[in-house]
Amino acid sequence: MNQSDFADLFDLKRASIGAYEEGRAEPKLGTIMEIANYFGISVDELLKKDLSVNDLYHFDIFRKDLIKGAKHNLRPSKLPPSLISVPLISQALKTDYIANRKAFSQMAQLSLPLTKGQDYRAFELEDNSMLGQAQGFAAGDIVIAYQPSSFNLSKAEEDKLYLFETAEGWRLRRLISISQEHVLLRPSSGDFYQEEILVSDITDLWQVERVLTKNISSPSVLQEQIDQLKDQIAKLSREIN
Repeated sequence: MNQSDFADLFDLKRASIGAYEEGRAEPKLGTIMEIANYFGISVDELLKKDLSVNDLYHFDIFRKDLIKGAKHNLRPSKLPPSLISVPLISQALKTDYIANRKAFSQMAQLSLPLTKGQDYRAFELEDNSMLGQAQGFAAGDIVIAYQPSSFNLSKAEEDKLYLFETAEGWRLRRLISISQEHVLLRPSSGDFYQEEILVSDITDLWQVERVLTKNISSPSVLQEQIDQLKDQIAKLSREIN
């Protein structure tokens, strides 16, 4: 497949493909997801792995039971995963969503390989509050979240990442503690403060399934040690109080 063929598949300009290959530009997140969905692979594989033709088309040329005596008679060694349509709630449509949280007709739909039977939604992050020391999630990243049956705030676990939905919008945070009236939340960035919100202000609590992000750098050993130290200090503080 040449650059023009590939560009036509995803409604791009041929020059854009050349720029991606040479590192002069990066595709938009939506384009990355379209490419991953087309080839039936994860966004993580697309961004991090050097993919072969066999990877992209799921062919296994070394399995004799697939060849059946003809060199060209190959079939996929695994079937593409089931794709689930998930409404994408972008920042551009935030006001419309808040006005009617069940109206998804104007929203884009993402097709993602997910487990069936869950109520999924995709939320676009609006700030860098969960981006610390160049690690984490930034504005424009997409949080894929769901609500298990009978799940509520009383079943949430401390120090776990959740998406909290309120009347004003949504925020991705780690849960520090829950009291009868308040919930204390922690961002990852030092530019943002911990915040305490009323339990009554939380309209929905979502479990995080995955985050589609362009930030693929891995944390350093030092940063991991710092994060562990912060967690231990926070735990001791809670025990003292």
